[in-house]
Amino acid sequence: MKTLNDGETGATIALEPNSRSRPFSKSELRKENRKEKFAQVEKSASLAVIYPRLKTLVVDLLYFDRDIVSWGHGLRYRANLETAKSMLHFNCPSPLCKGGGFDLSKDLSSAVAERQKSFEGSVRCLGVRDEITGKRTACESVLHFKMNLAFKTKSGVRRAGTKPARSQSQL
Repeated sequence: MKTLNDGETGATIALEPNSRSRPFSKSELRKENRKEKFAQVEKSASLAVIYPRLKTLVVDLLYFDRDIVSWGHGLRYRANLETAKSMLHFNCPSPLCKGGGFDLSKDLSSAVAERQKSFEGSVRCLGVRDEITGKRTACESVLHFKMNLAFKTKSGVRRAGTKPARSQSQL
């Protein structure tokens, strides 16, 4: 059990097992924010359930820090539709950002609704940064993305100009 001495009276105070004698560091707060967002994402349904007509989803990501390319050549995300969650969220890679990230769920939803094969866009991080001066400013990180989508064909519906498959009894 941890104890803390009261400076005025000299009494020893027992701390609760989960109490902290020091404030959270910035990295600990950032981890907590990411855990909360991860829990939200995990509660969402899978892509296969929400978008049953979607066959494949590939998203190319390129991060910019305040309009300057700073995080390499980008990433390619290939979703396993059975296990990937319908809340499409990517964390902000800036080590200074708190509470930010990039949510592409609405963009994915609109692209699927319009049955677009390719969709490009950019999203700003909504997190904040603590500046050296002690003031908080907007993160201003930007994520440029390109979604490539493929859809399942409707079963039982023939495409124009194709002949129906012959069954064994017709041969």
